[in-house]
Amino acid sequence: MGTAGMNDLHTFETQADLFDNVASRTAHSLNKAISDRSTAVLALSGGSTPRPIYERLAQNSDVDWSQVTVTLVDERMTEPGDPASNEVLVRESLLTKHAGAAKFQPLEENARGLPTLDAAILGMGSDGHFASLFPTAAELEDAFEVDAPDVLRMTPDPLPANAPFPRLTLTLRVIREARSLTLAITGEEKRQVFEQAQSDGSVRELPIRSLLALRHPDLFIAWAP
Repeated sequence: MGTAGMNDLHTFETQADLFDNVASRTAHSLNKAISDRSTAVLALSGGSTPRPIYERLAQNSDVDWSQVTVTLVDERMTEPGDPASNEVLVRESLLTKHAGAAKFQPLEENARGLPTLDAAILGMGSDGHFASLFPTAAELEDAFEVDAPDVLRMTPDPLPANAPFPRLTLTLRVIREARSLTLAITGEEKRQVFEQAQSDGSVRELPIRSLLALRHPDLFIAWAP
């Protein structure tokens, strides 16, 4: 699917190598945005995989974090301050040390008019979801519409046992318009899902296909065992 090389998988020997590389690439994107426009907007995903990336970014003193707004790719609709929320993850792992100077912008359901993302870090589930675009969510197709709001509620059915919450998610249009995208994947199971998604099939089966189909000019796909 797509132009040769567009969706290549960049393989790293260790997860630590992947985390180092993605943190460095993200810092570069933020610095370029600050240089070009005096501000930068960074969107972050939840889950266990990206935490070490955020911890590395937090220690980067080369970024003028006071000019960075951090928002979320998706959020679990929990009570405020719930440890299961992605906001708590980001506050604990990124918004500390040097990156504590950044501003945080939570997601709001049906929001419109969000600024263009300068960088977004995405993950992928073993069911092929990214952001909170779950294959079992009734609202999935709504998130692919060109006139969709920037943020939509998404309700996986059934709710994931490890995080049984409805979600808020950026829609595909907002993700597509990001200046730089990174998809970070770890483990053999997810590599097999990614390779399956490279073949033709429905986005309802594997929503990650919708991301790969964008042929985004700055999509970096990183994998480590």
